[in-house]
Amino acid sequence: MTPVTTAPAPAYRVLQRAILAAALLGAPLVMASWFALCPEYGNPGCPDTSNPLGNLVAYRAAGPILLQAFLWLNVLVPYLFPLGYLALGLPAMRGAPWLATLGIISGWVGSAPWGLVTDRSFLLSTLATMRNDPFSVALLTRLNQHPAFLVMATGWFFGHMLGYILLGLALARARAVPRWAGSLIVVAAPVMGPIAYGTGIGLIQVLGFVLVFIGSVPAALAVLRGSAEQVPISRAPAREAVLGAGG
Repeated sequence: MTPVTTAPAPAYRVLQRAILAAALLGAPLVMASWFALCPEYGNPGCPDTSNPLGNLVAYRAAGPILLQAFLWLNVLVPYLFPLGYLALGLPAMRGAPWLATLGIISGWVGSAPWGLVTDRSFLLSTLATMRNDPFSVALLTRLNQHPAFLVMATGWFFGHMLGYILLGLALARARAVPRWAGSLIVVAAPVMGPIAYGTGIGLIQVLGFVLVFIGSVPAALAVLRGSAEQVPISRAPAREAVLGAGG
């Protein structure tokens, strides 16, 4: 039997795996924290675009420490959220490439607009301190009604949930994670979406991202192991070369 070994992973690849695994687990945790700390506490639609004045009142009433923690989370989300979808799809690429690819694309469509949400969070925080509510409400209303804003908001709402559904199915179909893990990620989408918004309970939305985090743990371990990247190295060619030279 031909002995087979695997090439040790180079340092840069180990670093890549560590970054991807960290983003994979960090994205749902940061999102859960974001919705828990968004100043309209308990509102799954925070910040509620239908009530600009309510936004200003909520940001003004928020405790300074909690508000600063929330604003710093806004710095992390645009970096972690899109990368989290890419990392979540990688373990399923070999066994379910189309589902994984469509899931990554949907997740990107749903997470890329978060730069706009981040900008809006800092804008609301600044406007709340100006105490010129008529001007602030007029500005926010025009922003909320801009067609491009509505397109990006729609992409966020449907894309992030569809991404988790497709990636959960892809991971389960590829057997890259235990079936329960893929199922948790799929179930998380209606929990953080229709159920949370239908009941108006923000804690349910936070729970949805917590479910994604739990289901993502086996996927993060798979990314760290990098089993799909290991390339077998056979010693047979070298042996045959030696035999050929001696013959």
